[in-house]
Amino acid sequence: MTAPLLAIRGLRAAYGKIEALKGVDLDINAGEIVALIGANGAGKSTLMMTIFGRPRARAGTILFDGRDITAVPTHEIARLRIAQSPEGRRIFPRMSVAENLQMGADATDTSEAEGATGLERVFALFPRLKERLAQRGGTLSGGEQQMLAIGRALMSRPRLLLLDEPSLGLAPLIARQIFEAIRTLNRQDGLTVLIVEQNANHALKLAHRGYVMVNGQITLKGTGAELLERPEIRAAYLEGGRRG
Repeated sequence: MTAPLLAIRGLRAAYGKIEALKGVDLDINAGEIVALIGANGAGKSTLMMTIFGRPRARAGTILFDGRDITAVPTHEIARLRIAQSPEGRRIFPRMSVAENLQMGADATDTSEAEGATGLERVFALFPRLKERLAQRGGTLSGGEQQMLAIGRALMSRPRLLLLDEPSLGLAPLIARQIFEAIRTLNRQDGLTVLIVEQNANHALKLAHRGYVMVNGQITLKGTGAELLERPEIRAAYLEGGRRG
Protein backbone atom coordinates (compact mmCIF):
# COMPACT_ATOMS: atom_id res chain seq x y z
CA MET A 1 0.00 0.00 0.00
CA THR A 2 1.33 3.46 -0.95
CA ALA A 3 2.22 5.72 1.97
CA PRO A 4 0.09 8.87 2.37
CA LEU A 5 1.41 12.12 0.89
CA LEU A 6 0.72 13.75 4.26
CA ALA A 7 0.66 11.70 7.47
CA ILE A 8 -0.06 13.38 10.81
CA ARG A 9 0.39 11.37 14.01
CA GLY A 10 -0.36 12.35 17.61
CA LEU A 11 -0.20 16.06 16.78
CA ARG A 12 -0.48 18.49 19.66
CA ALA A 13 -0.31 22.28 19.48
CA ALA A 14 -1.16 25.10 21.87
CA TYR A 15 -1.50 28.86 22.16
CA GLY A 16 0.08 29.57 25.54
CA LYS A 17 -1.65 27.26 28.01
CA ILE A 18 -4.65 26.60 25.75
CA GLU A 19 -4.22 23.27 23.98
CA ALA A 20 -5.77 23.58 20.53
CA LEU A 21 -4.80 20.17 19.10
CA LYS A 22 -4.98 17.11 21.37
CA GLY A 23 -3.34 14.22 19.55
CA VAL A 24 -4.61 14.48 15.98
CA ASP A 25 -4.10 11.62 13.48
CA LEU A 26 -4.89 12.39 9.84
CA ASP A 27 -3.83 11.03 6.42
CA ILE A 28 -4.06 12.56 2.96
CA ASN A 29 -3.26 10.37 -0.03
CA ALA A 30 -1.85 11.80 -3.26
CA GLY A 31 -4.64 12.94 -5.58
CA GLU A 32 -7.30 13.17 -2.86
CA ILE A 33 -9.52 15.99 -1.71
CA VAL A 34 -9.90 15.67 2.06
CA ALA A 35 -12.37 17.85 4.00
CA LEU A 36 -11.98 18.80 7.64
CA ILE A 37 -15.22 20.00 9.22
CA GLY A 38 -16.21 21.10 12.69
CA ALA A 39 -17.62 24.03 14.63
CA ASN A 40 -15.74 27.30 15.14
CA GLY A 41 -12.95 26.89 17.66
CA ALA A 42 -12.61 23.14 17.05
CA GLY A 43 -8.96 23.51 16.01
CA LYS A 44 -9.30 23.20 12.23
CA SER A 45 -7.36 26.35 11.32
CA THR A 46 -4.76 25.56 13.97
CA LEU A 47 -4.14 22.20 12.30
CA MET A 48 -3.58 23.94 8.95
CA MET A 49 -1.21 26.48 10.49
CA THR A 50 0.70 23.77 12.39
CA ILE A 51 1.31 21.85 9.15
CA PHE A 52 2.96 25.10 7.98
CA GLY A 53 5.01 25.48 11.16
CA ARG A 54 3.05 28.29 12.82
CA PRO A 55 2.46 27.43 15.63
CA ARG A 56 5.07 24.72 16.14
CA ALA A 57 3.81 21.29 17.13
CA ARG A 58 4.31 20.53 20.85
CA ALA A 59 4.23 16.79 20.20
CA GLY A 60 3.60 14.34 17.39
CA THR A 61 4.89 14.20 13.81
CA ILE A 62 4.00 15.62 10.40
CA LEU A 63 5.35 13.58 7.49
CA PHE A 64 5.19 14.94 3.93
CA ASP A 65 6.09 12.46 1.21
CA GLY A 66 7.93 10.42 3.84
CA ARG A 67 9.95 13.38 5.20
CA ASP A 68 9.51 14.60 8.76
CA ILE A 69 8.66 18.31 8.44
CA THR A 70 7.50 18.81 12.06
CA ALA A 71 10.40 21.16 12.87
CA VAL A 72 11.15 22.46 9.35
CA PRO A 73 11.00 26.29 8.97
CA THR A 74 7.91 27.65 7.20
CA HIS A 75 9.78 29.00 4.13
CA GLU A 76 11.34 25.57 3.59
CA ILE A 77 7.93 23.90 3.89
CA ALA A 78 6.71 26.21 1.09
CA ARG A 79 9.68 25.12 -1.05
CA LEU A 80 8.53 21.51 -0.69
CA ARG A 81 5.50 22.72 -2.67
CA ILE A 82 2.93 22.85 0.07
CA ALA A 83 0.81 25.97 -0.50
CA GLN A 84 -1.78 27.60 1.72
CA SER A 85 -4.73 29.85 0.98
CA PRO A 86 -5.39 31.06 4.53
CA GLU A 87 -8.64 32.05 6.21
CA GLY A 88 -9.44 35.70 5.55
CA ARG A 89 -7.56 35.52 2.19
CA ARG A 90 -4.61 37.69 3.37
CA ILE A 91 -3.74 39.00 -0.06
CA PHE A 92 -1.47 42.05 -0.34
CA PRO A 93 -4.05 44.86 -0.70
CA ARG A 94 -1.67 47.53 -2.03
CA MET A 95 -0.15 45.24 -4.64
CA SER A 96 -1.72 44.63 -8.03
CA VAL A 97 -3.26 41.30 -8.95
CA ALA A 98 -0.17 40.57 -11.08
CA GLU A 99 2.18 41.35 -8.17
CA ASN A 100 0.17 39.18 -5.78
CA LEU A 101 0.40 36.26 -8.20
CA GLN A 102 4.14 36.82 -8.63
CA MET A 103 4.56 36.55 -4.83
CA GLY A 104 3.12 33.03 -5.08
CA ALA A 105 5.61 32.10 -7.80
CA ASP A 106 8.48 33.56 -5.75
CA ALA A 107 7.68 31.22 -2.82
CA THR A 108 9.35 28.39 -4.72
CA ASP A 109 12.14 28.21 -7.29
CA THR A 110 9.84 28.77 -10.25
CA SER A 111 11.40 29.45 -13.67
CA GLU A 112 10.02 32.12 -16.02
CA ALA A 113 8.49 29.44 -18.25
CA GLU A 114 6.86 27.69 -15.27
CA GLY A 115 5.57 31.05 -14.05
CA ALA A 116 4.00 31.77 -17.46
CA THR A 117 2.38 28.31 -17.52
CA GLY A 118 1.14 28.86 -13.97
CA LEU A 119 -0.44 32.19 -14.94
CA GLU A 120 -2.27 30.59 -17.85
CA ARG A 121 -3.63 27.90 -15.53
CA VAL A 122 -4.83 30.51 -13.01
CA PHE A 123 -6.49 32.57 -15.79
CA ALA A 124 -8.20 29.47 -17.19
CA LEU A 125 -9.69 28.80 -13.75
CA PHE A 126 -10.43 32.42 -12.86
CA PRO A 127 -10.80 34.55 -16.05
CA ARG A 128 -11.84 37.50 -13.85
CA LEU A 129 -8.26 37.80 -12.55
CA LYS A 130 -6.94 38.32 -16.07
CA GLU A 131 -9.35 41.25 -16.48
CA ARG A 132 -8.18 42.74 -13.15
CA LEU A 133 -4.43 42.17 -13.61
CA ALA A 134 -3.37 45.79 -13.02
CA GLN A 135 -5.91 46.44 -10.25
CA ARG A 136 -4.88 46.63 -6.59
CA GLY A 137 -5.83 43.56 -4.59
CA GLY A 138 -7.59 45.62 -1.93
CA THR A 139 -10.09 47.01 -4.47
CA LEU A 140 -11.35 43.58 -5.58
CA SER A 141 -14.66 42.10 -4.45
CA GLY A 142 -14.63 39.40 -1.78
CA GLY A 143 -15.07 36.67 -4.38
CA GLU A 144 -12.27 38.07 -6.56
CA GLN A 145 -9.97 38.28 -3.52
CA GLN A 146 -10.66 34.61 -2.77
CA MET A 147 -9.86 33.73 -6.38
CA LEU A 148 -6.64 35.72 -6.04
CA ALA A 149 -5.67 33.97 -2.79
CA ILE A 150 -6.15 30.55 -4.41
CA GLY A 151 -4.43 31.71 -7.60
CA ARG A 152 -1.44 32.98 -5.62
CA ALA A 153 -1.17 29.59 -3.88
CA LEU A 154 -1.35 27.79 -7.24
CA MET A 155 1.52 29.86 -8.66
CA SER A 156 3.94 27.87 -6.47
CA ARG A 157 2.93 24.67 -8.35
CA PRO A 158 1.86 22.92 -5.13
CA ARG A 159 1.74 19.19 -4.59
CA LEU A 160 -0.54 19.83 -1.61
CA LEU A 161 -2.95 22.77 -1.41
CA LEU A 162 -4.31 23.80 2.01
CA LEU A 163 -7.55 25.79 1.74
CA ASP A 164 -8.94 27.43 4.87
CA GLU A 165 -12.60 28.50 4.63
CA PRO A 166 -12.61 29.30 0.89
CA SER A 167 -16.36 30.06 0.82
CA LEU A 168 -16.43 32.29 3.94
CA GLY A 169 -18.44 35.45 3.34
CA LEU A 170 -19.10 34.70 -0.33
CA ALA A 171 -22.42 34.74 -2.16
CA PRO A 172 -23.65 31.18 -2.91
CA LEU A 173 -23.03 31.53 -6.66
CA ILE A 174 -19.41 32.66 -6.15
CA ALA A 175 -18.85 29.92 -3.54
CA ARG A 176 -20.03 27.34 -6.09
CA GLN A 177 -17.54 28.72 -8.63
CA ILE A 178 -14.73 28.36 -6.09
CA PHE A 179 -15.69 24.75 -5.28
CA GLU A 180 -15.97 23.93 -8.99
CA ALA A 181 -12.46 25.32 -9.55
CA ILE A 182 -11.11 23.08 -6.76
CA ARG A 183 -12.83 20.06 -8.33
CA THR A 184 -11.32 20.93 -11.73
CA LEU A 185 -7.81 21.25 -10.28
CA ASN A 186 -8.14 17.86 -8.64
CA ARG A 187 -9.59 16.08 -11.68
CA GLN A 188 -7.40 17.63 -14.37
CA ASP A 189 -4.10 18.09 -12.53
CA GLY A 190 -4.42 15.46 -9.79
CA LEU A 191 -3.85 18.20 -7.20
CA THR A 192 -4.06 16.99 -3.59
CA VAL A 193 -6.22 19.25 -1.42
CA LEU A 194 -6.99 19.62 2.29
CA ILE A 195 -10.00 21.87 2.72
CA VAL A 196 -11.25 23.33 6.01
CA GLU A 197 -14.79 24.54 5.47
CA GLN A 198 -17.77 25.64 7.58
CA ASN A 199 -20.14 24.64 4.77
CA ALA A 200 -20.09 20.93 5.55
CA ASN A 201 -22.54 20.07 2.78
CA HIS A 202 -20.38 21.61 0.03
CA ALA A 203 -17.15 20.30 1.51
CA LEU A 204 -18.27 16.69 1.93
CA LYS A 205 -19.83 16.58 -1.54
CA LEU A 206 -16.54 17.80 -2.97
CA ALA A 207 -14.25 15.57 -0.88
CA HIS A 208 -13.21 11.97 -1.38
CA ARG A 209 -12.85 11.61 2.39
CA GLY A 210 -13.58 13.71 5.44
CA TYR A 211 -12.68 14.14 9.08
CA VAL A 212 -14.76 15.72 11.83
CA MET A 213 -12.94 17.69 14.52
CA VAL A 214 -14.38 18.50 17.95
CA ASN A 215 -12.36 20.31 20.63
CA GLY A 216 -8.98 19.61 19.06
CA GLN A 217 -9.62 15.91 18.40
CA ILE A 218 -10.76 13.88 15.39
CA THR A 219 -14.06 12.26 16.35
CA LEU A 220 -15.23 10.79 13.01
CA LYS A 221 -13.78 9.95 9.63
CA GLY A 222 -15.04 8.34 6.43
CA THR A 223 -15.78 9.03 2.79
CA GLY A 224 -17.56 12.29 2.04
CA ALA A 225 -20.71 10.35 1.14
CA GLU A 226 -20.59 8.27 4.36
CA LEU A 227 -20.26 11.35 6.57
CA LEU A 228 -23.11 13.13 4.77
CA GLU A 229 -25.38 10.19 5.62
CA ARG A 230 -24.55 10.11 9.34
CA PRO A 231 -27.44 11.46 11.45
CA GLU A 232 -25.14 13.22 13.95
CA ILE A 233 -23.41 15.06 11.10
CA ARG A 234 -26.74 16.06 9.58
CA ALA A 235 -28.01 17.29 12.94
CA ALA A 236 -24.89 19.23 13.86
CA TYR A 237 -23.77 20.70 10.56
CA LEU A 238 -26.48 20.38 7.92
CA GLU A 239 -30.09 20.48 9.07
CA GLY A 240 -29.74 23.30 11.57
CA GLY A 241 -27.56 25.33 9.24
CA ARG A 242 -23.89 25.77 10.00
CA ARG A 243 -23.59 25.66 13.72
CA GLY A 244 -20.99 27.94 15.31
